[in-house]
Amino acid sequence: MSVRRCRAVQAIADHGSFAAAASRLNITQSAISMQVTSFEESLGVTLFDRSHRPPRLTEAGRVVLAHARKVVAEYDAMREALSEEYAYGGALRIGVIPTVLTNLLPAGLMALRNRGTAAPTVTVISALSGDLAAAVEHGELDAALIHKPAEMRPGLVWREIKRQKIVVIAPGTSREADLVSLFAVQPYIRFNRSAWVAPLIDRRLREMQLEPTTTAELQSIDAIRLLVSLGFGVSIIPAVAEGGDDPSVRTLEFGDPPLFRTIGFLMHASLADRPVARIVGDAFEKAAHHQPS
Repeated sequence: MSVRRCRAVQAIADHGSFAAAASRLNITQSAISMQVTSFEESLGVTLFDRSHRPPRLTEAGRVVLAHARKVVAEYDAMREALSEEYAYGGALRIGVIPTVLTNLLPAGLMALRNRGTAAPTVTVISALSGDLAAAVEHGELDAALIHKPAEMRPGLVWREIKRQKIVVIAPGTSREADLVSLFAVQPYIRFNRSAWVAPLIDRRLREMQLEPTTTAELQSIDAIRLLVSLGFGVSIIPAVAEGGDDPSVRTLEFGDPPLFRTIGFLMHASLADRPVARIVGDAFEKAAHHQPS
């Protein structure tokens, strides 16, 4: 029984279509169709009723799928048991939020490369936490480096990587000593309200009875910092970059006690049990120790 064919049947059953399974396995749709057809011919049965959209497992298909899952699981367990080197290699599809794209992400990838063994091939996409969490849940991503979800969905696990302080940044030329005075005279550059950190920021503003006047809303922290440095206004963002040596930007505490958000990896429980998840998580934790908190 071919492991590749078993994996193809499992992927189609799990993801609902030949096209989705092909994307998951990183092969063409024609290739996965050929694998299933040859599997059916070798067994002398029909595995999928293709007259339905999406295709449905036949009775024989359900029997084969149950055994195929065992074959794939045993094969993967055998390969991973051979050496950590195998588990560390391969490919990994991860999503990252924009606020870690130019700081924690490259630092984590460098930590992986410097580990001294063959690094996995990492495909990265960037989006907001909500979109990335949905992609992980639907199997479109292996993991996502995001703001911690308020509620953990079944079948998903969380690994905390670091806490990031939420701070106020202002032009270096500003002289206001407190936030009330600062927001009274400076326009507010809002960080994207669709981001999961936005409710934390808005709640703290209400607690402090601050009502800043919004003049711009951006998703890129780098763009926000640039606007602030040019004197466009003030903003409230996660502290993702050192700014103490930049005289064009002032950093102020956002209330007392300080406000933090948690960043970590959201992943499928099946991936969390594999050595590759531990290795990648360890690399990003190591990188996070050298990032501002």
